[in-house]
Amino acid sequence: MITSRRTVLSAFTAAAAVSALAACSSDGSDPGTSKTSSGGSGSAGAEAGKFPATVKHKYGTTTVQHKPTRVVTVGLVEQDMVIALGTVPVAVTKWIGAADGEIYPWAKPALHGAPLPKVLDNSKGPQIEQIAALKPDLIIAIWSDLKESDYRKLSQLAPTVAPPKGYVDYGAPWDVITGMVADAMGLSATGAKIVRDVKGRFTAARKAHPEFKGKTAMVLGLYNGLCPYAETDPRNRVQQELGFVYPSKFGKEFDKLGTGSISAERTKEFDFDVVAWVDSEANVLKTTGDLLKQTKAYQQGREIYVPNNIPGTNKPSTYAAAFSMVTPLSLPWMLERYVPQLAAAVDGKPATKVPTVKV
Repeated sequence: MITSRRTVLSAFTAAAAVSALAACSSDGSDPGTSKTSSGGSGSAGAEAGKFPATVKHKYGTTTVQHKPTRVVTVGLVEQDMVIALGTVPVAVTKWIGAADGEIYPWAKPALHGAPLPKVLDNSKGPQIEQIAALKPDLIIAIWSDLKESDYRKLSQLAPTVAPPKGYVDYGAPWDVITGMVADAMGLSATGAKIVRDVKGRFTAARKAHPEFKGKTAMVLGLYNGLCPYAETDPRNRVQQELGFVYPSKFGKEFDKLGTGSISAERTKEFDFDVVAWVDSEANVLKTTGDLLKQTKAYQQGREIYVPNNIPGTNKPSTYAAAFSMVTPLSLPWMLERYVPQLAAAVDGKPATKVPTVKV
């Protein structure tokens, strides 16, 4: 059985939300024109902004005539890009629900006390009426599955940036998203600096761990069986930026499926230098049974688990949120924790335990 990318994303949202009901919404305040003093990875104050600004995407070209101050993010991760560029969105779209306002520890310091954004539901597509009531002057829907009909509706409210050409839904890389958001906000140079700074962290990690180069690695989840994430999925792209390679044996199978669901009977096919699961070891074993235990990756301790809840608790995991969001603000925070896990997994010593991240 193959399920859609939206279904799998929604399932992840639900799993996280069950244990995080109290953390799924903001305080309802409207940040309006709230600004951050810097974007964490870069400083928005160094660039005044150039307008009109234009951004190309799969539905055409969007022009932003003036500096936006009431930004709504319909995509699931773009709030981090907007904050990194110095503005707090008036509304964001619910995905993980593990932090108030969908603003996580890596982004919250950049708010400097500004009110949290309103959180919009995403279960049935963009909430057009609620977005209209917010009087946005820019709508960003890049990391999404935005339909052209909804794009047209949103464009009647404010300039709207849709997903880029050439990528599957939810498949645009973090640096492409950052560049598009920066262009829309008239801060292209600042966006480029933010990207350079984060890429520098990947470069440093590769130099510190030459053993990563050329080793096979893949990220999977669970939903009605196994969810093997495509080579183009942001989580797998992170591993590629660290020097790992996506297993060539699958060709374009999972790229075509997006994030799809397949039978757990195929578990033994996923036996690589590193296998990272977006779930707990207990849940993975429950789904795969003895099949997982027959893989060399499992027997030699080359499996990494990123559960939705902090191990040993019912509290939603910030690490799981960082692992899946993949933004210029979350990446430095995530890499500090993920790189040591990868290093332990590929050190060639089965006795080495992959460290557990308990946040």
